[in-house]
Amino acid sequence: MHNRFLKLIGAFLFIILLGLSIVLISAVIFPKEAVIAPHITPDPTHLQSSPAIISHQFPFEKTTVILNLPINVSVYEGAKQAEKTTLVYGDISETVWLAQSYRAIIQDPAQDGLYTALLAESDKIGYQQKLTDDEYLELITVYIQSLRYETREQNPVKFPVETVVDRTGDCDDKSLLLAGLLSREGYPVALLLFGPESHMAVGVGSDDYHYRNTSYAFIETTNYSLIGVPTDKLGGDLPLYSDPLIMPISNGTKFYGSGNETRYINDMYMLSDMKAKELEPQVKSMGANLASQHEKITRLESRMKDMKDTGNTVGYNAQVPVHNALISDYNTQLATYRQIYDLYEKYAFVHNYILEHMYDRKGVYEYVKKNMPGE
Repeated sequence: MHNRFLKLIGAFLFIILLGLSIVLISAVIFPKEAVIAPHITPDPTHLQSSPAIISHQFPFEKTTVILNLPINVSVYEGAKQAEKTTLVYGDISETVWLAQSYRAIIQDPAQDGLYTALLAESDKIGYQQKLTDDEYLELITVYIQSLRYETREQNPVKFPVETVVDRTGDCDDKSLLLAGLLSREGYPVALLLFGPESHMAVGVGSDDYHYRNTSYAFIETTNYSLIGVPTDKLGGDLPLYSDPLIMPISNGTKFYGSGNETRYINDMYMLSDMKAKELEPQVKSMGANLASQHEKITRLESRMKDMKDTGNTVGYNAQVPVHNALISDYNTQLATYRQIYDLYEKYAFVHNYILEHMYDRKGVYEYVKKNMPGE
């Protein structure tokens, strides 16, 4: 009887332990709430490989910058081979799991060497060119913007190390790389995700020129663009109209301090375009009138020459005052045209200069202050 009782207790305890084990195993394999983000497992076949040197050249301010970056091949290959799908278990909001996933991709510890090397090279250039803190931030930003923009049919997000090695990426690839660099430089950084437009940009802490109601300055990564200047249209003239999903990446203490200048540059960019477009019809109309007047004068002068050659002095003398009046009127119109055209040209030059030198905030600001009419 006693043995039977002990067996019953043993069986009962076994069932309890089995139940607890099943609960614990289920919690691990099928967690109630969890976000399993992509991660890098370095490729073991390349652990002994020498670093690959990735060289990239781009314009910055008045110079051409060349970055030579040593890349851990096993990390790059591991990133390429990694599963890029984020697994979400439980009732976790999209805002939360997306932010966790992007942060994991940006901050994957296998990429520490990449960030260290890239920032060391940038810091060396900053020291050589005596860049201010704002110019140094612009240097890093321009590097990312200079990487070729490319969209792909199968479009899983890249790890930053892939974007660096491939020297190409789409808006989220390039934004993740920039966010990783700026966060390590001590800036408050956020990803700005525009769902309806399938677009991503970066927000960086700034003392001026904040994007909408955020505390961040907008950074477009797909092309050269000044910090703080928001994208108004994407490819195919798609307007960027939605409110972004803001996903903080870091809380730093450094802030971009030249937002007042980039705001001014952007204001002058739009104003110069508007003024040039306002003057363009007048310039074309006056130019056409002058061409017509010049043709009329040319025809009259041809007839007067024939009169003079054939000895028709009376006819020739009669056309002299007509000719003089046409010349006087033409010269008056020409002087007015030149004034208007000169103004039109100045506006057009300012607009085009800004457009073509988005990688040089300092130089553009000086040019606009000097050449914008009325400044």
